[in-house]
Amino acid sequence: MNGRFGLAGSRWGLVLLTLLAFGLRVWRLDEVPPGWRDDELIEALVISQKALDGDLAVYYPDASGHEALYHLAAAGLLAIFGPGALGIRLLSAILGTLTVPLTAQVATRLFGRPVGWLAAAGLALSFWSLMYSRFGIRHISTPVFMLAAFYAFWRGLEKPHRLLKPRRFPRARFVLRARFVPQPAGFGYFLLAGLGLGVGFYTYFASRGVPLILLAFGLYLALFERPLFRRCWRGLAIMFLLAAGLALPLALTLGQQPESEARVNEVGRPLLEALDGNVGPLLENTVRTLNMVHSDGDDEWLYNIPFRPVFGPVGAFFFWSGLAVAAWYALRPSLRAVYKAGRGPAFLARTARQAPSPALSRAAVFLLLWWLAGITPGFLSVPAASLSHTILAQPAIYILAALPVLPLGRWLAGRSQRLAGHSQGLAGQRGRLLPAGLGLLLLASIAWRDLPDYFREWPNRGMTRFLYRADVKELAHYLNERPELVNFGVTSLLAGPWDKLALELDLDRPAPVRPRWYNPERAILLAVEGAPALNFHGYPVVETLYEPFYVPVPGEAAGGYRLSLVNVSGEPPGERAGLRVCFRNGLCSLAATYDPEGQTLALAWEVGRPLELPPVPLISNPPPPGVYAGPRLVVFAQLVDAAGNFLVGDDGLWVDVTSLYPGDRFLQQHRLPLPAGRQPAAALFGLYDPLTGERILTEDGRDHVRLEVEIGE
Repeated sequence: MNGRFGLAGSRWGLVLLTLLAFGLRVWRLDEVPPGWRDDELIEALVISQKALDGDLAVYYPDASGHEALYHLAAAGLLAIFGPGALGIRLLSAILGTLTVPLTAQVATRLFGRPVGWLAAAGLALSFWSLMYSRFGIRHISTPVFMLAAFYAFWRGLEKPHRLLKPRRFPRARFVLRARFVPQPAGFGYFLLAGLGLGVGFYTYFASRGVPLILLAFGLYLALFERPLFRRCWRGLAIMFLLAAGLALPLALTLGQQPESEARVNEVGRPLLEALDGNVGPLLENTVRTLNMVHSDGDDEWLYNIPFRPVFGPVGAFFFWSGLAVAAWYALRPSLRAVYKAGRGPAFLARTARQAPSPALSRAAVFLLLWWLAGITPGFLSVPAASLSHTILAQPAIYILAALPVLPLGRWLAGRSQRLAGHSQGLAGQRGRLLPAGLGLLLLASIAWRDLPDYFREWPNRGMTRFLYRADVKELAHYLNERPELVNFGVTSLLAGPWDKLALELDLDRPAPVRPRWYNPERAILLAVEGAPALNFHGYPVVETLYEPFYVPVPGEAAGGYRLSLVNVSGEPPGERAGLRVCFRNGLCSLAATYDPEGQTLALAWEVGRPLELPPVPLISNPPPPGVYAGPRLVVFAQLVDAAGNFLVGDDGLWVDVTSLYPGDRFLQQHRLPLPAGRQPAAALFGLYDPLTGERILTEDGRDHVRLEVEIGE
């Protein structure tokens, strides 16, 4: 299994493969993914920024809980490059690149250089690896430390151990008993493996499955390879003890704040339901995850073309063939033992003659345990076949796909020799060419399918563009080319500050930019600093309440946005005059209209002076336990009857007030469907802080404004 395979014997070849992997992971890094996703912005601008600000921890409870190691490293790149493609995504590209040579080294240790090189090359070209290597989230850090631990573990396992001979000391009445002691080098490898395991706990919660792989393999050694286990059990014990010691700070932290690991409970619903007696979701997830390599796949647009399997037909054939080969290698020693004991059928005779070396069987068992443990989170969590939850299995899957190439090629060569009667030399040549051809076929099938899917198909899908804010990025490019555009409105669903931050990251111009953000479902920007508002609207595609107010501006805008002016002469139509009331925070109510037929209340507002707002820190979504992450200013609107009894209310502020300036005006609608048989006497509205519940008073001391409503109007 250690024969040459192309450039397999050349260290420079591995360097070139690593450079290819790095090039694929940094090429067009600012374009693919096509924009900024919430998760990426939260991890970089909230969690990694904490580390950059000196708030060091082993675990951050933000965004359902995050291990700290990735963010500590990301903070350094943020400090060097600033928030941008390099500052946010380069770390993942580096880590994703490292998985390629590490996979080559681990697979070479297990099955030889041909398998190692082929598995690494397949991983370098794969959609799965590219996805997590070009996105600024922590998942890709887990395989790096897992592979490093596996490599060190296998080196320690292979390192010969020596038995100390009894030694008699002069002038002493005792003899040092013989015992197995690892050599310093072998012992050091187990220490390095323990270091990799322990540090890996601080990457991503899937890393907690890595020690289980080694623990299961250690149990296998204890049961079936006792001489080897007796030689290395002390090294194994040291490895696990070191890993446990390194993980202790994390365990203590999680014990003190168990609610911060809400994400584990969120994604573990199939397991929780199975424990309650409903095994249906668990069985469905298991089937889907087992099918993820050939006929099914992750259904999340964030990380995949929904339901796209890991491999196409060619890659799937090699993978399942590799799984069969690994199972055959693992089982042949047992089948041979059964035959030799006289309890097996005659067909086991050939197995007895051709049993693989113990090292090969051992490697196959390890690989099967690795693959099975790696995909198990896909059984237990949602979504099924998740590429992120099963990321431990990523290198193992590509090793399994590479595993059958050499034996299949040699079998085909031998078959052709027997059928055609070729000479031994020609058969040997075919024995080299056929595996090479099969390897090239596997790599070509991966590259032909995965590279276009990742760089062209996935980023241009509509849902991908929406989730990654591709239109916001295109808007930024549009503004970079037009420095005269300074004050304008931009439509957004206002699901946090992430649209605004995404635009800021991609702006690159000396002129200032002051966008005002609003939700077109319930609001419209009427004026900026007293002049009719210029608005980028039409994206996201939602039902827009005030569409008739937009007057298109000739020319093309950016992405999915349309550029329009707002055509409102004087006061917006239908509004009651005489209701200009200013609140003490600087926001003024201009007018209000209650529509009894539509049961809505329209409120027009103006920024009278610079707004006095509470500090609004940048907080992750979901926020850390016990941390308020909602708005600090909201408009309340209510209908009351003649006796002053509350009938119905609708609170909201569909404009980002932190983006407003004096002279800006906006209109928004509150929906107030009445209970059956009730009639309103008045509409009440005002401002309050949702965190404290405190109402903002008007300049004359009132805590609300009252609009009389005529019965039957």
